[in-house]
Amino acid sequence: MLLKRFRKLLGQSTAPLQQLVNDKRGNVSLIFGLTAIPMAMVASMAVDYGNSVRISNELQAAVDAGVLAAATAMASGEDDTSKTQVADDTFFANLSDNTLSGFSATPVTDIDFPGKQVTMTVGVRNTRMINNLLSNHIDINVDATAIVDPGNPICLMALNPSAKEALYVNGTADILADGCSVHVNSNHEEALRQVGSGSATAESFCVNGDYSGSNYTPSPQKSCRKEDDPLEDYFNDDWATVDASACDFQSSDIFGNGNGGPDVVLLEPGVYCGELDIRAGKTAIIQGNDEDGGDSLYVFVNGGIDIAGGGTLRNYVEAGDGVTPDGDKTFPAETVIILTGDNPGRFEMNGGADVVLKAKSSGSFSGIAIAQDPDSVPTRPHQIAGGGDVNIDGIVYFPTQALDITGNGVIGNDADQFAIMADTIEVNGTGQLEIRIGADYRAAGLPELPEASERVRLVE
Repeated sequence: MLLKRFRKLLGQSTAPLQQLVNDKRGNVSLIFGLTAIPMAMVASMAVDYGNSVRISNELQAAVDAGVLAAATAMASGEDDTSKTQVADDTFFANLSDNTLSGFSATPVTDIDFPGKQVTMTVGVRNTRMINNLLSNHIDINVDATAIVDPGNPICLMALNPSAKEALYVNGTADILADGCSVHVNSNHEEALRQVGSGSATAESFCVNGDYSGSNYTPSPQKSCRKEDDPLEDYFNDDWATVDASACDFQSSDIFGNGNGGPDVVLLEPGVYCGELDIRAGKTAIIQGNDEDGGDSLYVFVNGGIDIAGGGTLRNYVEAGDGVTPDGDKTFPAETVIILTGDNPGRFEMNGGADVVLKAKSSGSFSGIAIAQDPDSVPTRPHQIAGGGDVNIDGIVYFPTQALDITGNGVIGNDADQFAIMADTIEVNGTGQLEIRIGADYRAAGLPELPEASERVRLVE
């Protein structure tokens, strides 16, 4: 645009000169005198054009830097407001003092969060003109767009910002993250640790601090940015609507205080007070408000769920159990279990126990299978032990609580979508933990998860 205008002005200024040169009746002195003014005009226009090109290039570089910085912040999970601020701050930081003193440039930044795209537009008017005969200003407009190419969703995340061994893989235990990534927020020099012959395999490993051990595929990246807890606001908004002040059921009454009660119990949604013990040979079936799953919420206050080896907690009924509304009908229930209280219990299962759960695909807490109130921290870690049928379809979310995964056998091998986010995570024993997040996880009702290995690039 600037080059086109300069060529036009140049043509207008030199046309009379060309006519004069072609006229043989003039003399050298007259020609020189008459051409001095147009030549000066051409020179001044060249200077104006050069200055405008310099300003345009500087603005373009600053806009490019601004959108790239904002897109990088988007990929790193920073909040919405900060992304716009990052774009503006980076833009101004890339302008020279001379340019800043001469123009009042106000960038317009547009962020498309679902599309992961950042666009910035800037327009200034250059009035620093030497030649005002043909124009007293030149308008300069620049823009740029950066996008974040999709990465791999994070399906195993240790949230603690400073703990040693925030993620600890011990013994012969193996971690297999199928199609997803592992992230450790701790800035400790040994935030991620692996010892023994066990291994950890994922699409990528990223640690805010540093790591030890060698049985990783691929090798972890260190000094990664801290990822914000992706479920914090999502969970807290839904949790604020829950009234857990009154008990609907006493957990100790479910199985009649021991082995003398029924072998199979169909639990109703509601608030349970005290510890629910599911001993060997006992089965607790959690259900929705109707046979399609319903808005099924189970809250355990001042007590957790303890499943002994041989006990069962599941969200479906097999034909022939005789406890469904129709006597022999099979249906899966989409549910969510939340632990809370001033004297909180924990989710604990011993080796040989069966746990089969499926998170809700819509409504409050959708995508979360088991969680604990962030303000409620038990004295000991939660425990999930393999050895039985352990499949949790959804997210296990313990944002301020520790989780130990132990035992033998395979955990999560039949789950369609399985993610774990906890304050600290320890995986030990002789078994295998399989976690996975498919490309269609949002369609299954899971909330937006942070992604690893995203690529930020300019598109225009």
